[in-house]
Amino acid sequence: MIKYLLLTCMLFISVCNPVYASTTANLGLTLVDSDATFNGKFKHNIEKGKWQSNYEAAYVFKKSDGVEKTNDLYFQFKENYELTDKSYVIGVAQLDYDKFRTAYDMRTVVGAGYGYKILRTDNWKVSNEVSLAFLKSDSNELIIRNSLWASYKFSDNLSLSNKLLYESGNDMYLRNSTDLMYKLTDKVSIGVGNTYTDNIETRNIFTINLAIKFK
Repeated sequence: MIKYLLLTCMLFISVCNPVYASTTANLGLTLVDSDATFNGKFKHNIEKGKWQSNYEAAYVFKKSDGVEKTNDLYFQFKENYELTDKSYVIGVAQLDYDKFRTAYDMRTVVGAGYGYKILRTDNWKVSNEVSLAFLKSDSNELIIRNSLWASYKFSDNLSLSNKLLYESGNDMYLRNSTDLMYKLTDKVSIGVGNTYTDNIETRNIFTINLAIKFK
C-alpha cells in the first residue's frame, strides 16, 4: 500500500504544471561495525494561483548488532486553498508506519480544516492549522488535529524550523520535528535534525543530514 501511495503522488508531481515548485531531499547514513542507520526526508511544494500542494516523507531504518531496531515511515500530503493573505483551508492525508509499534504498525489520517499565518517577517514564519479528521489504526475514530509550524532565518545561509503536530484519539499522537540547516550553495545544505514522537511509546531520533534542492 505504501508504494502505491508514493507512486500516485509522484505521478501527480510529474504531470502538474505549477507556477512555482520546490523539491528537497535529505539523506543520512551511518555505518559503525555491525550498526547501520539510514534516514531520508523528501519535501515537494507546488504553488499555482490560490492552491498550494505539500508533500512530505521521512524514513528511518536502524540496525544494531545485526538486529533491526527501527523501521519508520511517515508521509503527508496537504492541499491548501488561500482565502485571504493570512488564512486558508486545508485537506490532509497522512500515513504513519512503525514496524515495532506494539498495538498496530499502521495509522492513516484523512481530514480537512483551517490554517492561519500568524507571523510573516523577513526572519520569522509562523503558522497554525486545526482540522477534523478520520483516523484508522486498530480502530476507526474521529479526531482533532493541531499543527504549529515555525521557522527562523538567522542569516541568508542559516535557518531553524520546528513543526509540532498533535492528534487526539484513544492513543494520543504527538510528533515534533526540528531541523537546523546551513546552506552551502543554492542547491546543497547540511544540518542536524531531531524528531520526537509519542504514540503508545515515545521515540527520539537525532539525524545528521545532507540536503539537495532539485528545483
